[in-house]
Amino acid sequence: MSAWLHEAEFWVVVAFIIFVIMMIKPVTGVMMGALDQRIAKIREEVEEAQRLREEAQAALASYQRRQREA
Repeated sequence: MSAWLHEAEFWVVVAFIIFVIMMIKPVTGVMMGALDQRIAKIREEVEEAQRLREEAQAALASYQRRQREA
């Protein structure tokens, strides 16, 4: 039973598993930060598009009023 404790392959696997576990948190932190930035950028673009649409609707209404008056 304890023979596998003396084999190098076992300790390589243990070290690899520890390494993977230690790298999960920083990698997910970087990925979440990038996703948060992307979400903020998309949200800003949507708000800008809504603002532009409202301005365009106001301009259209103004032009339609002018056309009716003419």
